[in-house]
Parts: sequence; C-alpha cells; structure tokens
Amino acid sequence: MAKIMSYEDNYFDICEETGYSTVIYGAGMYGERIFPYLKNVSYVCDRSADKIKEFHGIPVLSLEKLGEVDEKLLVVICIKSPAVREQVKSVLSDSLENAMVFDYFDNIGFGIYREKQLEIHKGHKALQHVHVVYDGDGWIIGKFAARMKEELEKRGYRCTVGGAVDPSADINHHVIYDSCSLVVPYRETFMITHIDSYNKLELLKHNLQKALLGICMSRETMEKLAAYGVPREKLCYINPAQDGVIKPKKYVLGITHKTHDDHRKNENVLVDLCRFLNPDYFAFKIMGAGWDRIVETLVDMGFQVDYYSEFIYEEYLKLMPSLDYYLFWGFDEGSMGYLDALRAGVETIVTPQGYHLDVKDGITYPCRTIPEFREALLHLQHKREKIVQSVDTWTWGNFVEKHLEVWNYLLGNEDTIYKNQHMYEDGIFSVLRMKA
Repeated sequence: MAKIMSYEDNYFDICEETGYSTVIYGAGMYGERIFPYLKNVSYVCDRSADKIKEFHGIPVLSLEKLGEVDEKLLVVICIKSPAVREQVKSVLSDSLENAMVFDYFDNIGFGIYREKQLEIHKGHKALQHVHVVYDGDGWIIGKFAARMKEELEKRGYRCTVGGAVDPSADINHHVIYDSCSLVVPYRETFMITHIDSYNKLELLKHNLQKALLGICMSRETMEKLAAYGVPREKLCYINPAQDGVIKPKKYVLGITHKTHDDHRKNENVLVDLCRFLNPDYFAFKIMGAGWDRIVETLVDMGFQVDYYSEFIYEEYLKLMPSLDYYLFWGFDEGSMGYLDALRAGVETIVTPQGYHLDVKDGITYPCRTIPEFREALLHLQHKREKIVQSVDTWTWGNFVEKHLEVWNYLLGNEDTIYKNQHMYEDGIFSVLRMKA
C-alpha cells in the first residue's frame, strides 16, 4: 500500500535520502510547471495516457501500467482540483506498493501558497443573536452599545448586552478591543480605536489571533495598523454614527435701520429674498421701527426673528457681535450699522456704494440687485447644506447595517454581499475577503 505523505514531508529531502524514481501524476499545466524542478523523473501517469502518449520524452502510463512498475517510487500529484487530488490519493494508496505519494499543492518542499480559510466559514450559520460585550465603563462606548442594541432589535434581531461573551450567541461583538479574553474564541469581533502606544498595538495583534475581525472607525487607522503589521485580512473599517437630532446652526442675519414711508430702504426686498431661502439655515435680528408687518410675514414663513422695534443702545451693543452677516440693500450713501458690524468682526452683505466702498476689505458680498443678494445668501445656504449633508448617511441604522453585512460574511452568508456595491466604501467593502 502506498504511503500518503503529509505537508511537512519535504519531497526534495526524501528524494535526496532515498534516490527513488519520481512519477509525475498529471501531464497537464501543473506537471509542466514542476517538471524542471523534480529529480529522477522516470515516469508520467495520466488518466488520458492513451491520448497524450509522451511527456518531455517520457512515456505516459495509465494507472494500470504504473501499477506494474516493480520499483520504489515517489509520486507527485500535479492536479489543481482538491477533490480530484483526494480521489487520486485514495486510488494510489490502494493500487501501488512501495510508493510515497506527495501533493504538489500541499507539500512544504514546493512552496505553493495555501489559501487561508476562516474557521467560521465551514458551513453557513444564520445570524439571529448578537451579543454586545460592554462592561459599563465609559459614556461614549456605552452609547455605541445602546445604539447597536436599539437598531438591531428594530431589525428583528435578538441583541443582548453584558460584560462577558455569550457562548450561545451567533456573534459576540466587543465595543472595544481590550475587553477580549480569548481563551476560547466565540465568533468574536471588536471595535478598534485609540491605538496610540506600542503595548496597545501588541495587545490588538494578540487579540486578533483568535478574534474573527477588528473593526476600525476609519480607513486611515485600518491602513496604518496594516502598515504596523496587523494582518490586513483581520481588519476592516466602519465609520461611526451621529444621532441625527442636532439642528443645523443658522446664519444670523442682522438689519439695524428703520423703515420709511418713501421705502428708501426698500424693506420689502427681505420678503422677496426669503422666498428662496430655507428657514432651517437662517434667522434674523432686526432693530428699528416699522418692521412689524414684515416680521409677521417672516415668522409665518418659518423664520426665527428677534425683533427690537425701538433702538436701545445697550441691546444694540450686544446684538452686533451676535450676527454672522450684516444686511443692507439701500443706496442712500451707506449704513452706519455697516461700520459697527465691521468693528464687531461681522461679515457683510451690502451694496457697494457710498462710504461702504471707502472701507478696505469691508464688503464680503457686494450686491446691487435682488438676484445678487439672493445668489449670495443661497451660496451661504448651499455651503452649510453641504456640511450638514456630509454626515447624512452616518446614521446608527447604517452603522448597524454595515456590521450585519460583515457578520453575515463571517458566518458564511454571502448571498447579498454585493447589494450595496458603489454605495459606500467602508463595511464589507473594506474587508479583504478570502475569496473575491
């Protein structure tokens, strides 16, 4: 009976020690690749021997003919398919005497890369129960645990929280990496943050020996840790979340003049401008008589307005520094409030006329017409909208969805792995998957 050799049984060492003849089993591409390196190749065996006939001047034998060879042999199986190789090993074991059988793809002597496989990938396991490991110390970390539990339960998953792992859970997720005690791994992942010392880095590497995956909060940290020697296939990143309840800061626009019967200040312009603006991004502070009707209209439109119908100097001194922009659209030489706004360090959206022009660098947005004022204000609105919208998708719901995709991958459930491709780059799309 032939002996099936293990990975550690180096073909070249044994060939040197024994001097036995070598047989290449498989006259295809991998037989071609290994042929220049093998010693004492006397025979080639292939199930298509009747068609191939010859391999580098060596007759190709059928398995039956190889069985008739009366000498000790070293057989190297050069077939890609693992399943076929196992079949061949079984057949050779039964049909050959005094032979040692080596697997080209599974022998230390040939240095072939052996594909890694996550232990948990052996089979598929439905994700139903997530246990969040949290010891109750730290308000930010506690927030992560609470929000994850809330969002998981919204989606119909069972989620428990505790200071130690739950062996019965499908996934144990530590909200911080240093809470791991991986005596026995229980399908564990953990969040990574604040790796700012050598010992923390080494602790992270240690914990990742048994944990399935470390989840960073940013691409930069993930790439930096990989550069520091943390196995890249054990890392991914998922951006953190914000609560989505904080309202955007509004631009406070200031007006400090009264209205006139001849409409020389053209106060109705304000209503026309506000028809194009989002009240979520603008509020007004107005000091001066005669604005009552317009203030009422603005409030009806949803704008916040602080209105002072009388000029009170002490209030005026407080009002000016509280503004973001000073507004003036009149063309009657200039506004004295413009000078006070500049003194307070407030930017201006005013007409370029009169002494407005004599102040160096005083006008932030020079506007002559209603369309120009509208364009200036919409520019500010869009600028702030862009900032606000930059984290629109950084929600706790999306944070948990991305974790679910990663956890399902780790459990071998990859059916929907590409459903959100090109929608974001973190989560499952930052995992260096074992197979594409």
